[in-house]
Amino acid sequence: MSVIVIVADASKARIFKSTKELKKLEEFEDFIHSESRLTDKELMSDTSRISSNRRGSLQPRTFPKDHEEQTFAKQLGKHLKELYGKNPYEELVLVASPRFLGMLRNELHASIANLVSHTIAKELIQLDKDELLEYLRNK
Repeated sequence: MSVIVIVADASKARIFKSTKELKKLEEFEDFIHSESRLTDKELMSDTSRISSNRRGSLQPRTFPKDHEEQTFAKQLGKHLKELYGKNPYEELVLVASPRFLGMLRNELHASIANLVSHTIAKELIQLDKDELLEYLRNK
């Protein structure tokens, strides 16, 4: 039985393969979304402003950093669906910072969301694969 473990935050994701017994983790993909690391000021341009009231004061539509984080969550959700289409897996384990975990869950296709067996709302992206494996086994 194959298990996919995705460990992510708003700017990076690592994808591992394993078996249900979690005997070992094999990292086979990683993603970096550098735009999520930028500040709102660095991301903001005059085109992202609209007039929000009759007096003409300008307000941002959304915070650019939030938009980039959401874009990354969508990309990961789409990728997990494509991955399933190429090489089906039976379970999906999501490990992400709490805020990004919510974004990622919202972007999963229903068929992929049904495969989620565990979620861990903790930022563990910095752990090496052995430390991550040990953490997962103890959960």
